[in-house]
Amino acid sequence: MSPKFVSRTLALAGLTALLLAIPLSAIAAPIATADVLTVNAPMLSLPDPVAVVVTADNGPIFLTVPVPEGLTPANVTGSITPVVLGAGSLHVIVAGQVVQNLDPSVPSILDVPLAGAEIVNGTVSVSLEYSSLLANNNWCQVTNPASVTVSNVVLQATGSATMPTTLADFFSPAVNAVSVQISDNPSSALKQAAISAVGALAFGLGSTVNLSATTTSNTSHRVALDSVRGRIVVLDPSGDAVTTTISSDGSGIPVLTIAGPEAQLSAASAALGSGYLALANSASTTGLAQTGSVTSVLSPTLFDLGASDRISLGGYGQSASYTGVSQSAFGGPISDATLHLVGTHTDIPDTILATTNVYWNDFLIGSTVLGHDVAFGLDLPIASTRMTAGNGLRIVLSAVPRTGECTGSTNVIPIELFIDAKASTIDATRGQSIKPGFQRFPQALGGVLPVAFGNGMTPANALASAGDIVASLQRQSRVQLNVTVVAAADFLQSAHSGLFVGATSDDSNVLGAPLRFDSFRAIDSRAVEFGVGTTVPYAALEAFENSGRNVLMLGGWSPDGTGAALQDLQIDAAHYAVNGDAGWTGLSGDLLIAQPTLAKPVFLDSNAIVPQASVTDDFRGYAMWIGILIALLVSVGVIGSIVRRRRRAKVKHYVDAQALGVAEQARAEQINIAKATHQNSTLE
Repeated sequence: MSPKFVSRTLALAGLTALLLAIPLSAIAAPIATADVLTVNAPMLSLPDPVAVVVTADNGPIFLTVPVPEGLTPANVTGSITPVVLGAGSLHVIVAGQVVQNLDPSVPSILDVPLAGAEIVNGTVSVSLEYSSLLANNNWCQVTNPASVTVSNVVLQATGSATMPTTLADFFSPAVNAVSVQISDNPSSALKQAAISAVGALAFGLGSTVNLSATTTSNTSHRVALDSVRGRIVVLDPSGDAVTTTISSDGSGIPVLTIAGPEAQLSAASAALGSGYLALANSASTTGLAQTGSVTSVLSPTLFDLGASDRISLGGYGQSASYTGVSQSAFGGPISDATLHLVGTHTDIPDTILATTNVYWNDFLIGSTVLGHDVAFGLDLPIASTRMTAGNGLRIVLSAVPRTGECTGSTNVIPIELFIDAKASTIDATRGQSIKPGFQRFPQALGGVLPVAFGNGMTPANALASAGDIVASLQRQSRVQLNVTVVAAADFLQSAHSGLFVGATSDDSNVLGAPLRFDSFRAIDSRAVEFGVGTTVPYAALEAFENSGRNVLMLGGWSPDGTGAALQDLQIDAAHYAVNGDAGWTGLSGDLLIAQPTLAKPVFLDSNAIVPQASVTDDFRGYAMWIGILIALLVSVGVIGSIVRRRRRAKVKHYVDAQALGVAEQARAEQINIAKATHQNSTLE
């Protein structure tokens, strides 16, 4: 069982409320008595896409190579490439014995005999340890440690691969491709079962396993399979109860058939991603099902996020730990967070300098100097500007004697930092921190993925494309997505986020997509052919927000309608989402454009699209109302001006009248004073 499978199983147990119902009959039933089928393979070369980085003086790194059941590993080869140059020696160890010593400062070939190597859980491990000359000189290395990569791994094996005999070992670590197949002209329920199966397998198996969902006759879009590491899953809507059986096809490829009522096949398919599948020790089972929903967890521990229960750093120089933090692990998007680290470190004497730096997506968010107080605790805010869909938490311990030389009594003083991953948490705030586009997914889905199919693709092609997109999304999600298929009309009127496959021009208008499936021109015509959409067909995978919902939409346009070329372009766009550079994490912006003149799809920003007629039409209604509002405001202003002018006239008349009255009263008082003065003078 691969480490990734184990970590995902832990995530399933800790972060979701997914329930697997495998009856005791499925677990305790005897192994099928049918003859065990074998595939003759005297000598096999099995390439493995695994790649590891080995850092100098940082302990052993294990290269884990899957071995198909029944085969005997003979040797493993690979390429050694220096990343940061450094003198020293790369020791290759198998079963406790050094079998090869290589110079890590130059490119070299790994060629390791595996005789006597123990196969554990279907894999064989090769230990690689890089010892630098710097360590031998007793000088402490703090930055830029030397390192090499190991890639192009190929396992040479002998013997005959045996057929799996139980559901538990059907998807062994050696499996590299699975084809999910359903009958032609499937119903919505059968489509949902097929897409759910692909999503479950993407969740449960390694990211290097190729997956496809196709109808019986659609062989051109099916993953390539071999009889040793390939698997077929057939969903058969028949019978009164869900049952499983194992057989093989005409080429000797193992086939798992899940039969049952059409409405129950989706829950059975979802169970293929569960760690509890290992309990089904029979080829024939009944009642396979998984149901439930994702719980919202806004304060997961580092252990919940996949770290070991104790993060241990130590030694002179520099040691570091890395923990991936996907927004999907919080049950939805988050806007910001606070990191709480709790732990203990050794008492640091005054003769030693030791610091701990904490990085979020390679951005320093906190630092502290370690001293005599052995309790370790940090509360570090993480701003929304530092958030991405898939984040990385890196904790780095740097320690060096003040003399810079790791000799004498100083060299025996242990320098250790333990962080309690079960007590350390990330407290997040629900909200958006990423602008609309591909990187809002999968967390914007909240663990639920409604899928709708339009008329822009044939049902067979739409199913294959939906399978590719769902597989890519699921590989970025820490929780298993609950996949449902809904009617196109319901999706168009819904307020929920989701995926729309085979969208037409009308569909893109209703959904309010940034690029409508009509002719368009790009402001920067270097990315796509000039005049695309007027003479050249195109397909687009779009990620956008409209009215608070986040939508993924696949569709296209061509001058002559929905021809075969347009179908292929849409398939290419969907296929790139899962098999392009870095998969879903490699998608940037909000538009992925495929053209017949392009070797591979390209990314565009919707701001680089000259506004289309259908987009400007959307704003004409707004413009009309804005015009009416402006006219109304102008009218109100004119009326107000007239009212204010009349009021000012009345006020002026009133003031003038008051002023005149005051003046007349003053004149009368002056006259009375004058008369009184005259009378007084006469009397005298």
